[in-house]
Amino acid sequence: MRSPMILLALAAIASPATAARPVELPAPPAERLDVTRAAAVAANYGAITSIFRSVEHNRAVGGVANSYHLQGRAIDVVRRPGVSHSMIAAALQRAGYVMVESLDEGDHSHFAFATTSIASKRPEITIAAAMVKQPDKPKYPDIVADEHGTLRIDLPAAQLAER
Repeated sequence: MRSPMILLALAAIASPATAARPVELPAPPAERLDVTRAAAVAANYGAITSIFRSVEHNRAVGGVANSYHLQGRAIDVVRRPGVSHSMIAAALQRAGYVMVESLDEGDHSHFAFATTSIASKRPEITIAAAMVKQPDKPKYPDIVADEHGTLRIDLPAAQLAER
């Protein structure tokens, strides 16, 4: 049995009236967050000092009781010289991570993430019509040379009027 999306796509191909209209595909299932991949992105900008923490370790380092580190959803990065907090945040966003916390702690950057990445962007497919009218060729004026091989368009206007 064909799915409704495939039938819709086939109908768009067969009908010129619907040609060149985007066909929406169902969104892929949201991906589970993989903080180690986010840490790999951030590691290009400094040293990763914390990802998952036990309750005991979180208490020992002065972490808050509801820290995202306890769920394995946060990373701390000690930035290399010349690297700003916003540079790391931008790289994580470009990689598709949704941040729920982005804190410049002075000596390090702290990032906490939503439970999924934004990998659920819907792909868009455009189906174009098979019969496309080609544009007319541009019309250029005829170029004629005189008996000496001088092109008429190269002649001064007074000489052009004589000929």
